[in-house]
Parts: sequence; structure tokens; C-alpha cells
Amino acid sequence: MNDQPGAVIATIRSLMPSLLPTEQTVAAVLLERSAEIVELSAQQVADAAGASRATVVRTCQSLGYSGYQQLRVLLARDAAAAPVRATGATPDGAAGIVTATFTQLADRVHDMTALLDGGALDRAVTLLADARRVVIVGNGLSAPLAQDAAARLSSIGRPAEAQSDVIGQQISARLLGPGDLLLVVSGSGANALTLRTVAAATAAGADVVAVTAFGRSPIAQAATVALVVTMPDLTFRDELTLASRLPQAILVEGLVAATADRLGDVAVRAKALALDAISANLSD
Repeated sequence: MNDQPGAVIATIRSLMPSLLPTEQTVAAVLLERSAEIVELSAQQVADAAGASRATVVRTCQSLGYSGYQQLRVLLARDAAAAPVRATGATPDGAAGIVTATFTQLADRVHDMTALLDGGALDRAVTLLADARRVVIVGNGLSAPLAQDAAARLSSIGRPAEAQSDVIGQQISARLLGPGDLLLVVSGSGANALTLRTVAAATAAGADVVAVTAFGRSPIAQAATVALVVTMPDLTFRDELTLASRLPQAILVEGLVAATADRLGDVAVRAKALALDAISANLSD
């Protein structure tokens, strides 16, 4: 259980796809009525979900809590600690919509990072910095993030490769070995093509770091280290259809920065060379 303030709602959203159908119904009520939960009994939640009280308790336990009462208390704590967010009319016009998008992102940074574990981040950065070879994989709408991560890591002196061809990805993964690393970006954590690459890397003895939005997704469970970040209002269906990769994109930037810090002088020299190359291609 992640007891970091703000983690309860993020935990429910992240683990909801892994729950049984009846448990998902209870989880939906917990999300839809999260502001009221502190005032509701387990039986009232059960009635709202059309389930039994035992199902409510079992759902809370499946989410990693001892029972409904613990989840209820932690939700009350999170509500008290949550920042006050501005409310108002729907923004008007392109400028209003764009500005509101930035504001929403700024307001939700704490929620997005609620499921990140410091120990997992440290291990991921150590693997990135020390691996003999780094292969990065992302498919579908995660593909641009994989390409960007490879370029960003290479620019700090941590050579990395990202193939766009799915067969090429699997071949690269099979050629990895102990001491190598596969970095996977998958919002849903359930992309079948990416999962095949993960299986190939694991079979080869390589470590796998997964960046995803769902903690019990197949890719997260198969990874050596799973880093979970998500938009707080994003459901599994939304992740598949809207596919907001902002949390994963920010996490990748953070991983690159932390890896650069770990590499020290190597990263400093690489950045200087990268700047030389960039400046040489800028016109007056």
C-alpha cells in the first residue's frame, strides 16, 4: 500500500483494470463519490454499487488496504491535504482552452506523482546509468516518447537506442543480456507488441524498467522496476482513447535529469558536445 498523501484516488484508478467486475463497480463508486466517502458506511457504498458489504471490504483489500475503514480514513486525510483548485466556467476560445490545460496540469502535479516510489526511482536511475546497453521501446502513441527518451539519454552521454519497427524491437530485446536494460513506455501497460518485447528481454536476462499509468498491468508486473504516473481523472478507457502521455513525458524528463546527475562529469562533457553540435546548425 502506498500511504503517501494523495495516493488513494491514484491507487484506485491505477489498479481498477486488475479488479474483478464486481470490485470494479465498487471502485467506480469510490471514485465518483470520493468526497462523500468519509460520511458513508460500507453498507451505503455497497448499496450504491449494487454489491454486498463483503464485496466492498474485499475491493479495499484488493487495492492494498486492510479494509474499508482504512481507505475511508486515508481518503479523508487526502481531502484535507488537497490544494484548493480554482473552479469556473468552461474556458472560451482557443487561448482560454490552452491556458486552462496548463493550469489543470499545474494543479494536478501532486496527484500525478502520488504513486511514484523513491526506492523504485533510485533503482531505475541506477539501472539506466550503469547498464551496458539501453534499448527503449514504446508503441502506438507511446512511440514518440521512446524516441525522445533515446535522444535525450544519448545527449547526456548515456547511449540508448529506440527502434520503431516492432520486429526490430523484439530482435534487439532478444540480443540483450544480463547487465543490459530495456526501458519501456506504455500508458496502458497492456500493449501486446510491447509486452512481447518485454518477454524477450526478460528471457534474455536483461532488466526492464516500465513507465506506465497502471500498476497491475501486464507490463508493470513483468518489469524489474515499474514507475507509475497517471492523470488523476484518467480511466483505463480514457487512457486507450485519449492517451494523455503528459505524466509519462514528464517522468522521462525527470529520469534523464536524474541519470545526468548520476553520470556526473560524463554528462557534463556530453552536454557540451551536444551544444556545440546544435550551435553549429543554427543560422544567424
